[in-house]
Amino acid sequence: MNKKINYILFSFILCLSFACNTTDSTPSTAEKLAQEVTIYRDIYGIPHVKGETDESTIFGFAYARAEDQFHKIELKFIQSIGRLAEIEGEAGKSNDVRIKAFEIERLSKEEYKSLDPKIKKLCDAYAMGINYYLENNPEVSPRLLTHFEPWFILAEYKNNAFAGLGQVRVNDDMIVEYLMDDIKSIGSNAFALGKGKTKSNNAILVTNPHLNYNEAYEVQLTSEEGLNFYGVVGYGAGIIPVMGHNENLGWAWTVNRPDVADTYEIQFDHPEDSSLYSFGEEYLEVESYQDSMKIKTDSGFTYQKITFRKTIHGPILSESESGKPLSIKLAGLEKGGMLNQLYQMALSENLESFKDALRLNSLSVHNITYADDQGNIFYLYNGIIPKRDTSLNWQRPVDGSLKKSQWQGYHSLEELPQLLNPDCGYIQNCNNDPFETTTNENPNPDDYPDYMKYYEINTNRGRRARVMLDSMQNATIASLESAKFDTYIQNADENLQALMKEVIEVNREDPERIAKIEEPLKLLQSWDKYSSSESVETSLFYIWTFKRFHQRRIGTKFYNLVAFEEAIEKLENEKGSWKVKWGDIYRHQRTLDPEQYSFDSLETSYPISGGISITGIMFASSGDFEGHLPDVGLKGLNIRAHSGDSYVSIVEFGEQVKAKSIIPYGVSDHPESDHYDDQAELYAQGKLKPVFFTQDEILENLKAEYRPGEMKWR
Repeated sequence: MNKKINYILFSFILCLSFACNTTDSTPSTAEKLAQEVTIYRDIYGIPHVKGETDESTIFGFAYARAEDQFHKIELKFIQSIGRLAEIEGEAGKSNDVRIKAFEIERLSKEEYKSLDPKIKKLCDAYAMGINYYLENNPEVSPRLLTHFEPWFILAEYKNNAFAGLGQVRVNDDMIVEYLMDDIKSIGSNAFALGKGKTKSNNAILVTNPHLNYNEAYEVQLTSEEGLNFYGVVGYGAGIIPVMGHNENLGWAWTVNRPDVADTYEIQFDHPEDSSLYSFGEEYLEVESYQDSMKIKTDSGFTYQKITFRKTIHGPILSESESGKPLSIKLAGLEKGGMLNQLYQMALSENLESFKDALRLNSLSVHNITYADDQGNIFYLYNGIIPKRDTSLNWQRPVDGSLKKSQWQGYHSLEELPQLLNPDCGYIQNCNNDPFETTTNENPNPDDYPDYMKYYEINTNRGRRARVMLDSMQNATIASLESAKFDTYIQNADENLQALMKEVIEVNREDPERIAKIEEPLKLLQSWDKYSSSESVETSLFYIWTFKRFHQRRIGTKFYNLVAFEEAIEKLENEKGSWKVKWGDIYRHQRTLDPEQYSFDSLETSYPISGGISITGIMFASSGDFEGHLPDVGLKGLNIRAHSGDSYVSIVEFGEQVKAKSIIPYGVSDHPESDHYDDQAELYAQGKLKPVFFTQDEILENLKAEYRPGEMKWR
């Protein structure tokens, strides 16, 4: 018996020793994935990541992007998991309270556990890719995160649901103020042209999201399993491009405004128990839970506990005008699935399979503009839009005690406004409502509930796009490139007419006042309304526009005229004359501070003809004034462009994909890199660079080829 026990014990030890030795000599999963993927960098530094599997491709993408933008990736994840206060102190607290109030960590971890094994592998691979980058680049100093976990990725996707908070007029500061008594978005364009509208009879897609200039990241992901997608991600986030194209089809996003969030007045009216709230004929107990925040201070870190309460409608985060607690409900937050949908969209081969991917209905908001190699063009007013009882006013807090206030699921693909292959040959969306997609062929607004419509607006860019596309024939990539960078200011004529109306009225009583500005007035009257870096008229118009917003806001009589006089005065005081070219005021330049207001006159910069998007100009290029219109221009007249057309792509689908694109600066965030701002001059001129999509094109324009960990890329 003892001999038998000794034999078993010896065998066990031998097997254990063999297992340990095998583990020591076997490459880790990360090392194995690194050997299965190659990163090809083209002459613009764009990574073309090619792996044996989708998993290894995503691993390589994470590594490549970390090479270019590690700190941007890290910051986005820090925000998404609710740890911003650990690096920014009080300034990050409101972000973290929101993340914790909606239980993003719990929901993300639960979604990760329930993921389809294939999608889970993609999350694992991306996290491993970033961690592998840190292991191979010890000189990189993370601000906070030294190890990345797969659920971080899902947390970032869940943050998309917060788009609805603006609709219910609740912001982070309001949430913090309600919970802790001691603490106190620009536009996009997309067009698709189909058969009969293009010279080749092929469909052409124009993609043009508007973000801060340093946010877009361009990449191609290809694997032997079938993935082959070229596109763009932004904000340091995302493991599948949110818009782009494969061999057969492509799509663009623009922001839309369906009602995807609601507030509910909670009735704590139980006669004996203040923790019970009314719902229908019964009372339910409010759920309480605690969380804590770690907050950076000058002397170290402090920890602060927060108590949250939630009802069946969502967390209680504010109060109504009548003082009642408000629960907030966001569409899609618990549903999840955004990564899987983007993955299925990227794998789609035709319109039918693309629509199957759309039926997953996991994208919180965004219009979708689509084109394919069969000549199809398709527009969808997309979003996770709840079905509601239309007898209630959903633009105001609804009575949460009413059972009919509960959502009745979400609208399906077929129930959303959409347009397929209209006779006019084009579709467009420039953040305008779905019923202004073309001039004459549109979904019928009467077919849809009000909550799909009441937040939507029509835009000057939408008006301009329809004018251009209605008149366009025999379109090509080249002609659409010119159209995309068109600088006609759609609202210039009507605004100048309003100014001249005031001038005529004031001239009757005070002709001397008008005589002082007669010369610049005449110049604007004869102007062709095209923005140009060489134009004095453009300078006059935009500086007046900035001042006009302020004077209108404060209710000044003859606000157009007063603003025009102020504009002339400002130009004369700061530039010595009102006769100043727009390119001497407004320039394109990359700086270490992405929010820097002025351009540095000692460093390279480029004149740019673009301008503020709300005026209807297609070449949308905005400085700090875009977010601060009432007070714009008060910081000075050396303005640096920093947001607007963050990515432009034009793709023609035929026997072989043809494409061109541009990002405003370059693919790398490292100032010493050749690709820090190597696209800046081209962008300022309103021109696109070639897209290298096929393997032959990539190899003909190759700058570097390597596997993760093999070399240092800059």
